[in-house]
Amino acid sequence: MIAKLTLRNLAAHKLRLALTAIAVILGTSFIAGTLIYADTTNKAFDELFNEGTKTSDVVVQARKAFQGTEQGDEAAAKPIPASALATVRRVPGVSDAVGQVMGFAAIVGKDGKPIGGGGPPQFGMGWGERLSGYHLTTGAAPAGDHQVAIDTVTAQKTGFHVGDQVRIVTRGPAEPYTLSGIFTVGEKGTTGGVTYAAFQESVAQRLLLEPGAYTQIVAKAADGVTPAELAARIGTAVPRDFEAITMRQAADDAASDVKQFLGFLSTFLLTFGVISIFVGSFIIFNTFSMLVAQRTRELALLRAVGAGRRQVTRSVLGEALGVGLVGSAAGLLAGAGLAAGLRALFQAFGADLPTTSMVITSGTVIWTFGVGLVVTMVAAYFPARRAAKIPPVAALRDDVAMPARSLRMRALVGGVLLVAGGGLLATGLLGAGIAYVGGGALLVFLAVAMLSPLFARPVTRVLGAPFRRLFGATGRLASENARRNPRRTSATASALMIGMALIATVSVLATSMNASVDKALDASLGADFQISAGGSFGPAATFDPSVSADVARVPGVASATAMRYAQVKMGAELRNVTVGDPVKLAAPFKLAAESGTLALRDGQVLIDASTAEDNKWAVGTRIPSQYADGATATLTVAGVYKDNPMAGSYLMGETAYAAHYPSKQIMAILVVKRADVSAAQVKTALAATLKPYPNLTLQDQSDMKDQVRSNVNQLVMMITALLVLSILIAILGIVNTLALSVIERTREIGLLRAIGMGRRQLRSMIRYESVVISVFGALLGVLVGVGFGWAIQAGLASDGVDVLSIPVGQLAGYLLAAGVVGVLAAIWPARRAARMDVLRAIATQ
Repeated sequence: MIAKLTLRNLAAHKLRLALTAIAVILGTSFIAGTLIYADTTNKAFDELFNEGTKTSDVVVQARKAFQGTEQGDEAAAKPIPASALATVRRVPGVSDAVGQVMGFAAIVGKDGKPIGGGGPPQFGMGWGERLSGYHLTTGAAPAGDHQVAIDTVTAQKTGFHVGDQVRIVTRGPAEPYTLSGIFTVGEKGTTGGVTYAAFQESVAQRLLLEPGAYTQIVAKAADGVTPAELAARIGTAVPRDFEAITMRQAADDAASDVKQFLGFLSTFLLTFGVISIFVGSFIIFNTFSMLVAQRTRELALLRAVGAGRRQVTRSVLGEALGVGLVGSAAGLLAGAGLAAGLRALFQAFGADLPTTSMVITSGTVIWTFGVGLVVTMVAAYFPARRAAKIPPVAALRDDVAMPARSLRMRALVGGVLLVAGGGLLATGLLGAGIAYVGGGALLVFLAVAMLSPLFARPVTRVLGAPFRRLFGATGRLASENARRNPRRTSATASALMIGMALIATVSVLATSMNASVDKALDASLGADFQISAGGSFGPAATFDPSVSADVARVPGVASATAMRYAQVKMGAELRNVTVGDPVKLAAPFKLAAESGTLALRDGQVLIDASTAEDNKWAVGTRIPSQYADGATATLTVAGVYKDNPMAGSYLMGETAYAAHYPSKQIMAILVVKRADVSAAQVKTALAATLKPYPNLTLQDQSDMKDQVRSNVNQLVMMITALLVLSILIAILGIVNTLALSVIERTREIGLLRAIGMGRRQLRSMIRYESVVISVFGALLGVLVGVGFGWAIQAGLASDGVDVLSIPVGQLAGYLLAAGVVGVLAAIWPARRAARMDVLRAIATQ
C-alpha cells in the first residue's frame, strides 16, 4: 500500500518536486562531470606516456640525486657524450640504440608570439624516426642549418605549410627556418598542447645542448631479453653519472607527477561538486518541509485509517528516493556534458590538457548515485519524521498548519556548531591541514543556517522597509510574507548564503593578495625593470645569459643583474635557492644585511632572518647539503639578511652553481636605470633591444603588479565560474519556495484578488518578497565570507599575505546582483499566482 501511495504522491506532486530533482541533477552532475573529466584526462596522459614503450625498451638518462622542479632537473642534467651511445650499442642484448636530443624551442606564430607560451612545454629535438614514434606525413626530414619540421597539431593551429618561413626561439634570438616537413607524434598524433620543432641532429645539438652530446639514449631489446635485464646490463656499462631504466618505469615516473597534479585538480573540482550538493540539500529539506506542512490533513487521514508512524515516514522517504534516483540518473548523463564543459573552461584559462574518448567507470556511476541518494534521503529524513508525528485527530481540524517549535534548541545547537566550526577553522589555519579548514567551514555554514531564523524577522523587516515606504500595501504584504515564517525564509536564504559566502571569501582573499604583493614589491624590489620569459615554466622559463650583456649596453641602464633559481637539499629538506651575486643583487632587491656579510665565497650561503630563526641558524652555521648532481657539501652561513619576499629565503653564488649545474641559462634580469634618465626612455630602448626575443617579457614595477592582479583575477574568475552552479541551485531554491508558497497561500491570494488587488500588484508582491529573501541570503553570505576571508588572510600572514583588504564596492555589487536574482527567481511563481482563478482559489481549503 505504501509503495502505491508513494508513486501516486510522486505523480500528483511532480511539478512541486521537479525543481528539487533539478537541484539534485545539478549537484550530482558536477560530481559525475569531475570524475569523468579526471578519468578521461588520466587515460589520455597514460596513452601519451605509453607511446615511448611501443618503440623502445630502455632509456639512459642523467642520474639525479633528487626529483625537483623542471627548472632544477633541466639545469642539473648532464649531457650524455657520444661515447656512451657507442658503449650502449655494444652491450649484449641491444638490438638497436639511438641518441636523442631534447630541449627548449618555441615556435613563433604568424602573430609574432610564441605558440603555447606559459602553457604546455615547447620542445625542440633532433630529428629521427628510429625508435622515436615520430613519422613524417608531409614534406621531408630537416637537413642543414636552416630547416625545421613541426608536428601536425601545431601546423594546423598556426596555419604553417611546407616551404613557409618559421621563426624559432632556442637559446638566443628568434631565427628564421624553412619548414621542410610535418610529422605526427605517436599513433594518435595527439600532443596535449605540447609543440615540437625538429632539427637535423647536429643542428639540434648545437642549438639545444652541446655538439656531439645527447639528452638521453633509448635502446631496443633483442629477442629473448626482457627490458629489466637489458636495463641492468646497460646500467653497469655506462658511466656512473648516468642511469638506465626501463621505458615503462620512465613512463610511470613521468605520469606520476602528472597524476599527482590531476589528483589535486580532481579534489579541487569535487570540492565545488560537494558545495553544489550541499546547497541542494537545503532545497530538498525546504521542499519536503513545505510539502509535509501542506499535506498535514492528508497525512493525518493516513494515520486515522491505520497507517503507523513508520509507514508515514517510509512514504515521505519513498518520495525522496524517487527524486534522488531520477536526479542522480539525469545528473550522470548531464555530467558527461559537464566534463566537456570543464575541458573548455580550462582551455579558456590556458590549460590545454590532452583528451581521448570519454571514460565513464563503474566508480563514477556508484559515486554519483550514492551521493545523490544519500543527500536526498538525509535532507528529507527530518521532514519525514515530522510527518510521522502528525496525530490522526488533525484530520478533523480546520487549522491544518503544523505547530511551530521553539527556536531555543536551534539556538543551542547552532551556537555549539559555531564554536566547533570556528575552532576547527582556526586549527586548520594554524597548520593542521586543509581538511580542518573545510570541516570548520561546513560547521559554520550549518551554524549560520540554524541561527539565521533568530534574526530573520528583524533583518527582513529592515530590508523590506524600502518596499513598504515606496510601494505601499503591496510592499508591506511582501515584507510581511518574508517575515511570516522565519525558518522557511532562512532555509531558502541559506542556500544562496553558501555560494555568496564563498565568492565573498575569494574576493577578500584576492584583494588582500593583490595588496600584499603591492606592499612586497614596494618594499623589496629596487629594480626599475624585470626581464623574464613571463608566464612560462620549466626550460621555457630560461634564456641565454648573453641577453644580460645586451641589456647592460642600453643607454640609460645603470646595472643589469642576471639571476636564476636552483634546488639544493639542505639538511633533510629540499630548498629553493636564488642564484646570483648578492652584492650586485643588493640594489635590485633592496637587500639589507642583519648580520655577517652579503659577499659570498665558495661554499657559503646567505639566508633570511625568518629562516635563521626557524632553523636556529646563525652566521657561521655549517649546513650539510646536496646538489642535484649528487655532490655533497657543507655550506656555511656567511650572512643573514632582512626578510625579502622577492629575493627568497636563500642566496647562493654563481661559482657554486656553475660547479654542479651544467646549464648556463638564466631566468631573469633585474634592471636599474640611471637617475638622470626617464623610465619611459629606458623602457622604449629596452623594448627595442628585446625585439628579437619574442619569448621575453619586459616589465616595470607597475606591469609586475598588473600581472599579479591579472593572475589573481583570473583565478577568481575561474572559481566564481565554478561556484555559479551553486548559485543557480540557490536560485532554483528560491523559485521552488515561492512556487510552493503560492500553492500554500492559494486561498489567501484569491481573497486578495477578490478585494481588489490586481494581477500586476500580485506579481509585484511576490517579486518584492523574492528580492527580500535573496538580499537576506546574500547579506548573510557576504558577512560570513568577510569573516572567512579575514581568518584565512590572518592564517596566511606569515606566507606573505600580510595585508587585509576588503573590496567594499565589489561586495556591495554582489548585494545588488542578489536583488536581480530575486527578480528573476520570482518570474515564474508570480505569473502562476497571477493566473489563478479567483473563485477556485477562495474555495481551496
